[in-house]
Amino acid sequence: MDYAKIANQWPLAYSPLDITAQYRVEAEDFQVTELSNRILKEEGPHWYLFIEKTDTNTQWLARQIANHAQIDLRDVGYAGLKDRHAITRQWFSIPVEKRQPDLTALFEREEFTLIDQGYYGVKLKRGNLGGNHFKLRLRNVQGSKAELEQRLTMIKDQGVPNYFGGQRFGHDYDNIVQAERLFVSGKRPRNRQKASLFTSAARSFLFNEMLAHRVQGNVWQRPIKGDVFGFSGSLRGFIADGTAAESQRWRNQNIHPTCAMWGRGNSLSEADLADIEGQIAQKYEVLSQGLEKQGLKQERRTTRMLLPDLAWTWQDDETLVLEFSLGSGYFATSLLRELGQIDDASKV
Repeated sequence: MDYAKIANQWPLAYSPLDITAQYRVEAEDFQVTELSNRILKEEGPHWYLFIEKTDTNTQWLARQIANHAQIDLRDVGYAGLKDRHAITRQWFSIPVEKRQPDLTALFEREEFTLIDQGYYGVKLKRGNLGGNHFKLRLRNVQGSKAELEQRLTMIKDQGVPNYFGGQRFGHDYDNIVQAERLFVSGKRPRNRQKASLFTSAARSFLFNEMLAHRVQGNVWQRPIKGDVFGFSGSLRGFIADGTAAESQRWRNQNIHPTCAMWGRGNSLSEADLADIEGQIAQKYEVLSQGLEKQGLKQERRTTRMLLPDLAWTWQDDETLVLEFSLGSGYFATSLLRELGQIDDASKV
């Protein structure tokens, strides 16, 4: 099955714009800063390091930290994977109960800078962060500036569909192909991290297919029959109760429609939404049943991504800088795809 071709057909929420631009022409064009939700202390069993890195992926830096600290790679903690072709600032943790390692040599390298540090009681685990702040520079912008700014204003007010970004699926969507092989053969890779990556890709693909169905019907941002509400950044959902308090939360954009993150157990969805989710699960039966056999439980993910702090400035007639914050697990590419043909120059 050609998963890349399927993904290319996932619909936009807004009418296409005749806009072209590039990002990641240089590493500084894509900057991501993790927003921590921890208060660090002056001592503790885990040393937390806030590191700025340039043109380096998270896993490679984690190996460098492990080598310099002379610890097992599994003991290095981080909250999420960050893009290589970028300037990113993120937290890492290492255990220091037995000894305090000397990382001086690591930070003598130009591509790494230690910004902050502190101590905490437990290892930093995947997903444990408050979100990310993005600063993106679009270069060689061609098209109507007025239309582009009008679209940005609309997005700031209404948000965009909460698709998983292409980086979740690997090159040419190969992570889903690998997930299929895993589910059919039952043979897990020796590398547990790869197995988790493949499983996550399959689950994310099913969600995007369900969301695409809602976008096609223009109901990604409003409830349908049998809908399940959820909170931004949460994997839990709840059935509408029709109370005044719930209505107020909806008007305040505190709750959102959801689609299933597929797994074992009964979905909370009913009626129209249950039909959508059931059709997608049946269409991709190898993926849906494989996820259930892996023991994953049914969860939810919101269908819209809000960007209330979205801001933009023109550096010159062809260079636009965007700034915004997103919760953990949300993708900046979900915004960019609604602005026109915005190409990643690092992949050319």
